[in-house]
Amino acid sequence: MNKQDLIEKCIKTLEDAKAHDLVNIEVGANSSLADNMLICTGTSNRHVSAIAGRLVDNLYKDGLKNIKTSGEQVGEWVIVDTGEVMVHIMQDEVRHRYELDDLYRCIAAGGIE
Repeated sequence: MNKQDLIEKCIKTLEDAKAHDLVNIEVGANSSLADNMLICTGTSNRHVSAIAGRLVDNLYKDGLKNIKTSGEQVGEWVIVDTGEVMVHIMQDEVRHRYELDDLYRCIAAGGIE
């Protein structure tokens, strides 16, 4: 699966799982963590964990095997790392506290080294 197909698959899965406020930020030119950061919001611990589980299942079914996850037990902030794309699924309060959207936009613009 190429990177654009992976991004589209992630976005479709997140939207189908009723994730809110989805953003896609390209950071690859200025970060070695991933090429793209997807950030979205879930409504509760259970919802955040369910979104992440659905994403991992769908990607695995499409042949992507080396997926790393973190935070699914607590469900406030789950990270799904595919290598090229890192997905942050967060509850609203956590998303506002850490302001990852702003951080990654700054990185994408080359403002942080």
